[in-house]
Amino acid sequence: MRLLPIGLQIRPMAESDYDAVFRLYRQLVGKGMSCEREFARIFKSFFASGDREAYVADVHHNVIGFITLYYFDVFHHCGQVASIQELVVTEEFRGRGVGRTLVNFVKEKMAEKQCRGLEVATDLLHSGARAFFQKCGLQGKPSFAVN
Repeated sequence: MRLLPIGLQIRPMAESDYDAVFRLYRQLVGKGMSCEREFARIFKSFFASGDREAYVADVHHNVIGFITLYYFDVFHHCGQVASIQELVVTEEFRGRGVGRTLVNFVKEKMAEKQCRGLEVATDLLHSGARAFFQKCGLQGKPSFAVN
């Protein structure tokens, strides 16, 4: 049994989280691939949009992870679907249930919005990500989905 970090809270991303979320983003994409100008533009768009949300995992006022959730209408689901686009947890806290807690949190959000499905955008060649999302109850090809 893995113990969640003491004091773990999931909350909406705030503008003051910029530096912490940018550091996590760089872990996700690699330092050589990051583009801070575009990151800043996209980061700001979360606060003005009704079709996307971002949440952070916070332990004692330190951001240790984040997840983004996009909403859109899809013909084959006959309605709105939620999509996890990014999920990252700091190396120090990986394997302690933080990622699963973030996924379960967005599952609740999708249910509140009465979404017909949850999809995950991930590199299917990344077997660790694929296995993680399957352990969270998401399955399917080419993207993972739960109805």
